Order: sequence, then C-alpha cells, then structure tokens
Amino acid sequence: LIVIAGLVIVAGVLLAIFYNPQPQAPGQAVDSQSLIRENSHMTKTASAKVNIVEFGDFQCPGCAALHPRIKQVLEEYKDKDVNFVFRNFPLISIHPNATLAAEAAEAAGKLGKYWEMFDVLYQGQNEWSTVQDPTNIFVAYAENLGLDANEFRTYITQRLHRDIIDADLSDGKAVGVDSTPTIFINGVKLESANGVPTIDDLKAKI
Repeated sequence: LIVIAGLVIVAGVLLAIFYNPQPQAPGQAVDSQSLIRENSHMTKTASAKVNIVEFGDFQCPGCAALHPRIKQVLEEYKDKDVNFVFRNFPLISIHPNATLAAEAAEAAGKLGKYWEMFDVLYQGQNEWSTVQDPTNIFVAYAENLGLDANEFRTYITQRLHRDIIDADLSDGKAVGVDSTPTIFINGVKLESANGVPTIDDLKAKI
C-alpha cells in the first residue's frame, strides 16, 4: 500500500508538471503557432518582419482605449513590414456581450468587412455594451457597412463562428493570456506599466 501510494503521488506530480504549463518567463517568445493561425484576421501577412498580435475583447474598455493607439501605430508603419493580428478573447464572466460582438466581427469578415466592423464595434462600445441583447444594434452596424442584414443576423444568432472564437480562446490560454488586452510582438508579451500599452510602448518594441 505504501508503494502504491508513493506511485500515485509521483504520478500526480508528473501530471502537474506536464499538463499545467507554467507562465511564460518575461521576455521569452511563445509558440508562434498559438499566436497566428491560417484563418486569423491580419492586416498584412504572418511572414512580416514584425507581427503584433492582440488577444482582445470587444466589450473590454481597455481594448477600446488601445484601439486608436493601434490604428495610429499601424498608420505610422504602413510602409513598413508590420502586421497586426487580432484574436478573440471574450471574457464572458464580466463582459456578457463580448462573445456576440466577436461573432459580429467574424460574420462581417465572412461578408468581406472584418476591419470595418472591428472599428465600429470599438467606436460604438458604449452604445451596445450595457444592452441586454445587442443583436439589433450589430445588425444595424452591418447594414450601415453595406452588408446583407438577414445573412448577417443568421451568422450571429446561430453562432456560426463559434469554432473560430473557441480556438482563439484556447490559443490565448495556451500562451498564458488571462486578461485583455494582451499584446505579443514577435512572440514576446508586451508588458505595460498601466496595463494598456501606450503608443510609445508599442513603438519601442517595434
């Protein structure tokens, strides 16, 4: 019995080591395949010299604050080999509309207007974030972007992009994401004193 108990303890320790990865050490690059997938939304290509990957939540105020900073940085580096990638990381425990917002972005992407919807969701965050069901608001956004309202509504109400969002969440957790926004630049997590990176924080790492 003592031998068996000892084996059980050893097995438990081994499981804890191999199945509970430790947080990534500061400054160490993470697995790039967990950061960028073939179907990830990006402004250029994954082969870019600089890849900025954000795990974000459309209902997150911090992500909304980061949004114009990202846009400014991308504008400044538009002639450089800098690629921005957005991955969904809806924190549904505190942001109940975040998953539907992610569905709205993915649906718009399916219909050819991902980045346009991306901008509108952040710009209109105060309008839809406190509404019990923002479906109609999102459909109105889609119409304003020239998308087919019925098709768009079907996409988001039937959660036809659940697999993409779930995969983004899984990848985020695999690389230690536990809050939003979380930024990686060339695989290295960007640490910011204020939680939300400033333009200077981003440019310094780029």
